[in-house]
Amino acid sequence: MKKKIFLIVGSLGAGGSERVYWLLSQYFNKEDYEVSVVFLNAGEQCFSTDIEGIRFIDLKTVKASRSFFKLYRLLKDEKPFAVFSTTDHINILTAMVACFLKVPHLIARASNNPQQMKKFYGYKTRFYNLFTRLLSIRFNFIVCQSPEMQQSVSKLYGVSSRKLKVISNPILHTPMIKKELNNAELKKLIVVARLNAEKGLFRLLEAMNGLPPNYILTIVGCGPLMDDLKTEVDLKKLDKRVNFLGKINNVSAQMVQHDLFVLSSYTEGFPNAVLEALSLGVPVVTFRVDGTRELIQEGFNGYVAEQDNITQLRNLIIRACSQSWQHEAIKADAYNRFSLDKIGQAYESLLQD
Repeated sequence: MKKKIFLIVGSLGAGGSERVYWLLSQYFNKEDYEVSVVFLNAGEQCFSTDIEGIRFIDLKTVKASRSFFKLYRLLKDEKPFAVFSTTDHINILTAMVACFLKVPHLIARASNNPQQMKKFYGYKTRFYNLFTRLLSIRFNFIVCQSPEMQQSVSKLYGVSSRKLKVISNPILHTPMIKKELNNAELKKLIVVARLNAEKGLFRLLEAMNGLPPNYILTIVGCGPLMDDLKTEVDLKKLDKRVNFLGKINNVSAQMVQHDLFVLSSYTEGFPNAVLEALSLGVPVVTFRVDGTRELIQEGFNGYVAEQDNITQLRNLIIRACSQSWQHEAIKADAYNRFSLDKIGQAYESLLQD
């Protein structure tokens, strides 16, 4: 009999956590397992639910606070062998349900460095941190995406090191790859991010303001700061050099048309957008955040600026756009280290302990 595996996410929207579990569902989609992806909100959907062998279950509850009884009934009836959850509010929901059910393998994935996130979400983060600390005992393992995140989770929540496993995020193979652009004079930068405070996009605009006029920036994503960012672009007279695309479906096709991916975040768990860029052969310049030690090899696939050093970020952007890159080698290295098979095996090994 196949073992039932449930992966629980908030939605199938464009978030990094949702993408990771959507990919993992395809890894587990094999003879030994019966895979289900459970989500609360069908209103946001960027990932296909038309995948043979995988069941997608919409609880239609939208919010985690309304989902306890539906998730409880589902897990009670289905009796899964393993349940994976991700992001703070879904981890808390799943742990609360698990207080009343027996799940042989209950595994959470931490999605951010909790100590760093406190700076941006104050009360909300303190609420999540309190409940995570109380309920973390329910999980067999908690997956952290980097050693920095592992240290933060251990310190803040008092979780035993035995429970904390460092596993990076996965990527799927794509035939697309960055190619040299015909217009060598125009330097095309791209950032893909939710337009929130922790993504540091205002300081990226400050960096743009000091770059030569042949440097242009494409911003992909939406979020609460969209209008404020557009106002800042107008104030800095960057409207001819900064383009907002909003939310788009084929991010990869946009990335390969640019010279450089730039990450301006104050905090990340393990930046999926950077990983996606590298998997396409696109070099990266980023501020130092969790995951950059694992992702960036200086001079080979990008450069790392120290946090909030905008002058250094600007200089590294110019340096990156002034040199040649081995795009095929960058892509091959990313797949060698972060392929879905390799990362999926690491997750599957948690079910053997």
